[in-house]
Amino acid sequence: MDPHHITNENLMSTDFARTERAKFLQSIASSKRTKTVYLAPGIPAHGVWMTDVSAMDRRSVKAQLAGRGDYRVAWWELNCLFHRLLKPHDSLEHAMYAFHARHHAITLAKLELANDLWCTVRTVRQHGPIAGLRCAIRQIQQSKGNRHESQK
Repeated sequence: MDPHHITNENLMSTDFARTERAKFLQSIASSKRTKTVYLAPGIPAHGVWMTDVSAMDRRSVKAQLAGRGDYRVAWWELNCLFHRLLKPHDSLEHAMYAFHARHHAITLAKLELANDLWCTVRTVRQHGPIAGLRCAIRQIQQSKGNRHESQK
């Protein structure tokens, strides 16, 4: 649009980016093949808006009912049950704090166990079963506190 013909009436309806948009649309190659992307098996990603994808979320109720859940609700309920049995007068805030403290402790213990296992497996592969046995015995002898201090 010619800038000399802009008035207060047509100012708001003037599309100032029309030429830039037209140049951009012409620059896109029309022969480009689109790759079909799937959100989940059988659910293509085109037209995702307003598509119910809650069954793919492992935290959702639909995933729990379909047997693909991660059991977060059951884990929380189990921890709440134990907490109510051990400390019946605690508040929900205390129960949530204890839940997260237990969850983090269990997660760290699981990670340390996996690390120890793979360390032993690597030692067995590289140096043989006797060295792997020595590595496992050394891991058992080290206390939890000493292990972290010796690595520093």
